[in-house]
Amino acid sequence: MMTVIGWLIGLSMFALMAILVVHVLFALLLIVPSWRIFERAGYSGLLSLFHLVPAIGPFIVMAILAFGDWPTGEGRPKQAGS
Repeated sequence: MMTVIGWLIGLSMFALMAILVVHVLFALLLIVPSWRIFERAGYSGLLSLFHLVPAIGPFIVMAILAFGDWPTGEGRPKQAGS
């Protein structure tokens, strides 16, 4: 019975480590382009590290870019007279 419990614990640890590795690789894939977008928008590129936060990190990045006022003004809609 103990070997079955030990085997299940070992298998769950392997699954957890696999999920962690996939998450970090996917986050690293997203960090480089979002770093450049943040810099072009006038924000610090370090904000792209929010991708490392599990589950909600990409949503934080999208919310900052979608709803924040871009310091460089690229994201502002054109004025009617322009």
